[in-house]
Amino acid sequence: MHNKIDLAGLSPTVTTRSSNSHAEGSREERHVYLSAKTGEGVALLKREILAVADVQGDMEDTFLARARHVEALRAAAGHLDSARAQLAAAKPPLELAAEDLRAAHTALSAITGELTSDDLLGVIFSRFCIGK
Repeated sequence: MHNKIDLAGLSPTVTTRSSNSHAEGSREERHVYLSAKTGEGVALLKREILAVADVQGDMEDTFLARARHVEALRAAAGHLDSARAQLAAAKPPLELAAEDLRAAHTALSAITGELTSDDLLGVIFSRFCIGK
């Protein structure tokens, strides 16, 4: 995706290029040129995302997310709202805002399958040789 076409005086468009990666072979890359500020090209981006996801037809009214994903997104949004409110204070309680940001990250990790902080600590400490 390429943003800020409004500053460059360009029109929204989609281009394709072939990419040669030794590990993956040849593949097609799609480049979407848009302006987030004006909204030009956003429809092209949506169309390309649906094409990459191999979604056919008009899916505007179709509910695609699983219930647990929606709940995780709501939880993350709540934690981000809380962190934003705390950071807006005259003397923001940084440790509380950091905890809210960590909780938001954890909620999003439930969707993306990323490592949790406990998983990361396990990986780090497994590399230490203690004793001897």
